[in-house]
Amino acid sequence: MARRQAKHITDKQHNKKKVSIDESSLLSPEKGIVVSRFGQQADIADCNFKIIRCFIRKSLDIPVVGDRVIFCRQASSDQGVEKGVINELIERSSLLKRPTPHHGIKPVVANVDFIALLLAPALGFSEMMLDRYLVAAQASELPVWIIFNKWDLLDEVEQVEIKARLKTYQDLNYNIHIISAKQGYGVDEFIAAINGQSLLLAGQSGVGKSTLINRLFPEHKVATSEISETSGLGTHTTTASRLYQLNENSYIVDSPGVREFGLWHLDSNSIKQGFVEIAELSDNCKFRDCKHLNEPKCAVIAAAEAGQVTASRLKNYQYLIQNFEQVNA
Repeated sequence: MARRQAKHITDKQHNKKKVSIDESSLLSPEKGIVVSRFGQQADIADCNFKIIRCFIRKSLDIPVVGDRVIFCRQASSDQGVEKGVINELIERSSLLKRPTPHHGIKPVVANVDFIALLLAPALGFSEMMLDRYLVAAQASELPVWIIFNKWDLLDEVEQVEIKARLKTYQDLNYNIHIISAKQGYGVDEFIAAINGQSLLLAGQSGVGKSTLINRLFPEHKVATSEISETSGLGTHTTTASRLYQLNENSYIVDSPGVREFGLWHLDSNSIKQGFVEIAELSDNCKFRDCKHLNEPKCAVIAAAEAGQVTASRLKNYQYLIQNFEQVNA
């Protein structure tokens, strides 16, 4: 009998050399979760959180970090590295996307319960930046927790000022935590509050995401960096999204830092929905399509004049709406 020729899956890009896997050596299907992805390969954690480097079948949509998958591992390891093949993506409970300048709408992470947005005083606390993130998160129907990091860098007067500014968001029912990842202040309380949920850790470069990851998972020794003295901006230390297991039922995804969260893919209604108090008041406006700029009998403007809507929130909303209309004129 002629010897059966084994089928192989190959990847010519990984490490710039051809690597392959023998499909005839694959074991029974298992469930796993995507920890990180590299081109046409992904690291999958099995039920014991052991990592298997898997090829992605061409027939599948490209998985993202956090995806649950069905995979088959190879019977024998290759130089101590276990390999396998992803056969199926399990239906997602959530998917966060963000726009990129050259690649359209890019999926970022799947199956997280909320976004933990890190802020830091070293970059300057900007309500506009925060509101942009809140609009983007609302479009993905994901709640946001606001995590103010590097609290130890502020003196008492500055701390009082920041707390007063954060109260605007606290009054809108956003979950707020004040921490110092470097000193450990508030970190245990933040972790306890997660309580079996999974989250995406997001924020501008330099806000301390890698420092927080190192405190929680010191065995990974993630590289950290300081704020650039020349630009005043953070430098990127995380180059690819990665999932970390916090406990049996909780995961934290660390994503590459972004200095701006683009909103050009959203329409005006999506921007409005990101300002929850403005969206709620919109039903009381005289005109159904009221933009809350200078229209007569606008309930939102009237509420702002009465102090029921924070001036900075209305100003940021109006800026985003006007910018949207200019771009789409």
